[in-house]
Amino acid sequence: MPDLRKWSTDASALMLRIAAGLIFIPHGYSKVFGSGGPSAFAADLPGYGVPSFLGYLAAYAELFGAILLIVGLLTRLDALLLAGTMFVAAFVVQLPDALRDPDAAGRRFFASMRAIELPLALFSIAVTLLLVGPGRFSLDALLRVEERVWKRKV
Repeated sequence: MPDLRKWSTDASALMLRIAAGLIFIPHGYSKVFGSGGPSAFAADLPGYGVPSFLGYLAAYAELFGAILLIVGLLTRLDALLLAGTMFVAAFVVQLPDALRDPDAAGRRFFASMRAIELPLALFSIAVTLLLVGPGRFSLDALLRVEERVWKRKV
């Protein structure tokens, strides 16, 4: 008899990987192939105290990391890069901007939460995948990446 708890964890990881990947792909695509490419995105980051090279890393992680996330290849590394990207997006870029918004006076908490809701949700999904791993329904499991790299049995 199959272990239902293990199956539900694996199915949940698959659903999170697919949902997060599908959300990240258009954002990464616009950063990589949009007007100005990744250099235009990276050029904005020093204004927030973030080195511009991290902009390139974030742009490519959002596109190619998202694709790898969907198929479940190098899941923990993808999740780590995407969690870092979303942490910066939520707490270094969007939250300070929302707190300085003069139109939000008297309702700053709600304006701030609305500003960071997507990156905060994606940060949470990425951290969950980092902790839970790819699950059995992934290329990581098929290629036994977890066993080889992390010395963990899937």
